[in-house]
Amino acid sequence: MTFEEVIGQDEAKQSLVKLIEEHRVPHAMLFCGPMGCGKKALALAFASRLLGDSPLLRQWQHPDLHFSFPTIKKPTMGSDHQPVSDDYAQEWRELLSDGAYFSIEQWMDAMGAENQQAIITGAESDRLSRRLSIKASQGGYKVCVMWLPERMNVTSANKILKLLEEPPMQTVFLLVSDEPDKLLETIRSRVQRIDMKRIEDHDIEQALTEKRGIADDDAKRIAHLASGSWLRALEALDADNEN
Repeated sequence: MTFEEVIGQDEAKQSLVKLIEEHRVPHAMLFCGPMGCGKKALALAFASRLLGDSPLLRQWQHPDLHFSFPTIKKPTMGSDHQPVSDDYAQEWRELLSDGAYFSIEQWMDAMGAENQQAIITGAESDRLSRRLSIKASQGGYKVCVMWLPERMNVTSANKILKLLEEPPMQTVFLLVSDEPDKLLETIRSRVQRIDMKRIEDHDIEQALTEKRGIADDDAKRIAHLASGSWLRALEALDADNEN
């Protein structure tokens, strides 16, 4: 994932590139902004740049890149098993391979969820602690991308707080949140917040014409309907295709 693949958000991109060039990368960052603005995509592009844009990132299997995200407990899991991201690594990479812009609803479908509540468990925080304590295999940064950290349960949130207070060497945490106000205040106080705006209409228009081959007039109409969200633009595009 490169910065060029992130739709719009030029100001945020420039700020992140400057942090890298000036060697001022904070140990923890919180990406916030309206739904569909590209928070996850920007965090992944930043992670890729930190890890040297390695070919390993094409399948999202870089040994120094760690993901954490909400999961569900399936009936086939043991009664004492707390689900962790590793349980759904294949589904996660498959969804990412189609693009970094997807919603929690799409992720729930990918996991085969029915009426369950997706959370980040205490076992997940233990897993991260173990993984991040190991020295970086490539000798540079270790990067942990946590999607929707507001879905941590209390146990998980307290353990992540401890990790943020005493971060492992050369580790960068990138938290991507739809509802940052639901995070513990103590967590919010330990991260550098990156507030993103809605995507500009002209950037959505350009992405529709260049990435999807949409005619100019249709791209302009869809961009207006999208109201700054690439997810809404894709929904509108799907509706047009069905019609």
